[in-house]
Amino acid sequence: MSQISPTTPVLIGIAQYTERLDDLHYQALSPVAITAQAARLALQDCGGSSIGKMIDTIMTARTFEDSTPALAFPHGRSDNFPRSVCKRLDITPASAVWAMSGGDSPQKMVVEACERIAEGLSSAVLICGGEAMSTAGALIKAGKTVDWSETVDESVDDRGEGIDYVSHDELAHGLITPPLFHGLIENARRGRSQCAFEEWVSRMGELFAPFSQVASTNPYSCQPGVSYTASELATVGEHNRMIAHPYPQRLIARDKVNQSAALVVVSTATADVLNVPTERRIYLKGYAHARERAVIERPDIGEARSAGLTINAALSAANVSLDDIVFFDFYSCFPVAVANAIEAVGLAANDSRGLTLTGGLPYFGGPGNNYSMHAIVEVVDRLRKGQGRYGMVAANGGFLSKYAVGVYSTLAENFNHCDSAAVQAEVDALSSPTFNRSPEGEGRIETYTLSYDREGNAKSAVIVGRLNTTNERFIAMTPKGNREIAEELATCEPLGLSVSVVTDAHVNYFQLMNESE
Repeated sequence: MSQISPTTPVLIGIAQYTERLDDLHYQALSPVAITAQAARLALQDCGGSSIGKMIDTIMTARTFEDSTPALAFPHGRSDNFPRSVCKRLDITPASAVWAMSGGDSPQKMVVEACERIAEGLSSAVLICGGEAMSTAGALIKAGKTVDWSETVDESVDDRGEGIDYVSHDELAHGLITPPLFHGLIENARRGRSQCAFEEWVSRMGELFAPFSQVASTNPYSCQPGVSYTASELATVGEHNRMIAHPYPQRLIARDKVNQSAALVVVSTATADVLNVPTERRIYLKGYAHARERAVIERPDIGEARSAGLTINAALSAANVSLDDIVFFDFYSCFPVAVANAIEAVGLAANDSRGLTLTGGLPYFGGPGNNYSMHAIVEVVDRLRKGQGRYGMVAANGGFLSKYAVGVYSTLAENFNHCDSAAVQAEVDALSSPTFNRSPEGEGRIETYTLSYDREGNAKSAVIVGRLNTTNERFIAMTPKGNREIAEELATCEPLGLSVSVVTDAHVNYFQLMNESE
């Protein structure tokens, strides 16, 4: 049936599933159950009832709860997520992979599946993932108990939490949530551009307003029919309180969702056996990935070079340019994640093709590590419908810590094995400023972020600064219980302000200095 190698991998099955608390047939599905629902639909989408028996490998994304030691719901969980999904599907693949955490993992799982198939190690791979954090939270709020715990004593390749992109210095100084980390990066980026805070927030709203519009028409959105103007996204108010500087609530990923997605990747020989029409076969044409240092160790905190480098490498591997891409989906947990990527490759924020297919993590929904699985499904769906020849998914993990890009196409060609070693070497070769773990003396603020209470009041601050005497970089936080400094920073321009810093028991604290000092 096909002119290409029988081991060439093709995507033939896709599905998404969303369960909202107010749905008529709401079932309060567990993370395993909601993932299995998308997986079941993806198998059905392959067009043959025998595909389930052909699956020799399953790969699943890691849930939030299995990624972060500090996050644990009282409902219990599976100790072998991939095999729990298999039980519900009544399939027995020889291999099961429980992916490492990170929003880049869906794209990397597709790459691994394609490489396994091209090398003859697999012939049919099911990739899936999902979250039920909305249900988990609702059960707690209602005082209800459920038992989602499962023990499955079967083989699994458990890749682990994989949060080594966070440094001890960052954690010790209060950087424990994504908004705080991204706030540091966002404010550093603003400082580099010398843009006033009010103008920067307006720009963030303008960047994300089109995402909101796309999400409002997406039937799989966590909140379809709801959209916001740029002003509504940027203006702080009762329903848009500050979370971490510079982000109000509507500009950050929404993780309280019940969403799942799945893909089926098979060899061309298997697709031929299943009689999958050629127009329903989608190919991974080019890909690349790279990872960064910890945020405070990067040469420029306001930039993650890996994004632009991997995008260009994936395009080059696919032998296309940005102009050839019809569909984009850029990971959009925070505005800086999108801006960092598109500016690196010269793509305008108002590009007529749009920057998202789903509507983005704050509006479509941010189902943890699995978000980009939804983006890949969207790309495959549009390519199948003949709406274009090339689509690109750019997936981000951590705090602009890991970037993975895939270029997808209807064009049937033999698989092109891509090597990201050169990209990673270029990232690693970037020089960073000397870091001082025990700073003493005077310095200036390089970047900063603030945390807020539920009433919208600044309660603490973390800064990254430079010592005046050596220009060494340091990290410091406000003294415990001292809200006054954070409150002052919330009402002025902190970038470049003079500070004094001291070290106490391996933690650094800063005070603002008067101009006369």
